[in-house]
Amino acid sequence: MENPEIELNRPNLPEADLARLLPTCLRCRRLRRKCDTALPSCGLCTKGKADCLFFDHALQQSLPRSYVDSLIKRLARLRTVHSTITQNTQEQEHSSLIHNTARDAANSFNFNRPIRHAQTSFDKHFDIEHANPTCWQFYGSSSAYALAVEVLVNAQSRVGSLTRPQRYEGPQFRFNQDVPESLERQLRPTPNRHDVDELVTLYMSTSNIINGYANEGPAAYQFFRIAMICAIATANRGRHRPEDADKAFSYYVEATQLAEEVTNNVSLDSLQALLLLIQYSLFYPRRGDVWKLLDYACRLSVELNIHCEVHPDNPTDPALEDPNNHHNCRSIFWGLYSLERTFGQHLGRPSDLPEEIVTAEYPVPLNHDFERDGKTTQLMLVSHYYRLMYLRSEIFRALYMPAIAPELPHSWYSERLSDFVSWKKEYEETIDLSQSPGMGALQCEMGFTTSITFLFQPLLLRALAATKRLMEAEEVKPLDTEKLVIPYESYDAAVKTITFYERVLMATEGTAEGDYPVTILSAHYIHQAALTIVAHVLLAIDGRLPVITFYSEPNAAEMAVPQIDFTNIGVICTMSRKLLQALADRWNGMIGIFDLFSEMQEKVMPVFGRTLNEMKRE
Repeated sequence: MENPEIELNRPNLPEADLARLLPTCLRCRRLRRKCDTALPSCGLCTKGKADCLFFDHALQQSLPRSYVDSLIKRLARLRTVHSTITQNTQEQEHSSLIHNTARDAANSFNFNRPIRHAQTSFDKHFDIEHANPTCWQFYGSSSAYALAVEVLVNAQSRVGSLTRPQRYEGPQFRFNQDVPESLERQLRPTPNRHDVDELVTLYMSTSNIINGYANEGPAAYQFFRIAMICAIATANRGRHRPEDADKAFSYYVEATQLAEEVTNNVSLDSLQALLLLIQYSLFYPRRGDVWKLLDYACRLSVELNIHCEVHPDNPTDPALEDPNNHHNCRSIFWGLYSLERTFGQHLGRPSDLPEEIVTAEYPVPLNHDFERDGKTTQLMLVSHYYRLMYLRSEIFRALYMPAIAPELPHSWYSERLSDFVSWKKEYEETIDLSQSPGMGALQCEMGFTTSITFLFQPLLLRALAATKRLMEAEEVKPLDTEKLVIPYESYDAAVKTITFYERVLMATEGTAEGDYPVTILSAHYIHQAALTIVAHVLLAIDGRLPVITFYSEPNAAEMAVPQIDFTNIGVICTMSRKLLQALADRWNGMIGIFDLFSEMQEKVMPVFGRTLNEMKRE
């Protein structure tokens, strides 16, 4: 037989052959029994209710066979998506157009070419370069851009053709552009100790609580960390002090002079250095490829084995042998996990850290009962947030990863919503209402509302696609109102997300809301919430689909069908537009969603107003 390693490298090898080439599991080897190498567990391990593990010589660790099963399913999905895209490129498509939201591609985007996407999937492939027809940008159905396409297509069917927004000619945000070499060589005055201490304190009370950090390491690491901490804290403070943009970049330039030195080995120090670079890139996305940095960090975390709770001897990094560092490793890993999951879900892309291999405990046990001070309380709240991201990741795999969008029963959505509500009750028990909320409480509040819109987005996508009308004269066809519904909780969560970020951006410096990090991830949450509100308005104009609640409560079947309260829709839309304008001013690449929302507000809202008046008369 051929070498299994050579066979595994064949891109077109069938999934059944991949499973056949798996080695004997550790339990069958120990018992000296023949292993059938079935997935996700061999027959003997399934019968004995034991974990089916095999030894991976490349990673030098034992892996569950269920992990391989998830990789094979992911490979099958990618092959299906590839074949679907290839088929669609040969057919005439009637997809509508969306203004490009990436400022760096705005000059090359061709608005007269279709957006290519599978008819059985809401994943989108945007043609971003006219000169190169093979240059695409992928956004999965969990992204705000997938929702933007369906909203735009549905709106065009109701109010006619939407004009393309004019190119943004307003002031450019300086540090979203390339910085001249003269500025890079410019030396800034050495900051005094008080300024550095102030920035470190701000970082430790904000970004550090959410993402984890350690202060040990050689001199090069210490200088790099302090410089990056000052850069991140200054960038965070920049929304209150515009002059801090220059200072943030100066700190960043000084730190990156040591970037290669502090990231060129397999160590916990290198992982922390990558995490700091990622955090800065969330404020200034064009300062680094966040997706690649996250990929490097995830691979390094697996190589260091900090995704597992029990660390083996690791001579490469002696720090991991110290039991006192276990808490620090957990904090770093789960901070990376939440960042990678959030960024991937915003883009609709799979994760490089599958749950099957994650056994690390949370930084603070969620059910640990002890005297809680302010710091411990915040750590517990952030641990609750990490658990929420774990719940979201399981939903993402079931709901958004299949090549063909699954039609799951309403009970499935109710159960997932019940999980979120139970999680919310648990974390609220940790909050001391007599004190002002800290970063942990704000992160949990934001996580809960955005998770609900994330859960119900597929239902909105289906409803928007089903209710669009290609021509005004087309006969309105009846819809399957058992499968196509409007989730009541989605609109409510979107409004709460908008009001949360309005509160954050209006807060003064020095308060918990005023110091809350507003990054590119925040922009995606705001985009999704604003587009969700527009989607509900369009579906209300159509009026053919029922609004139902997914809360599982006693006598739920006897409850009256809820109706969405659009009383304050004008205020909410105005608030959303201001937030989108603020994002476009901060990151000029975000102007596309602002243009789209503005045109929707100008053309769709008058139609919606007439619909509301008709409903009142009835």
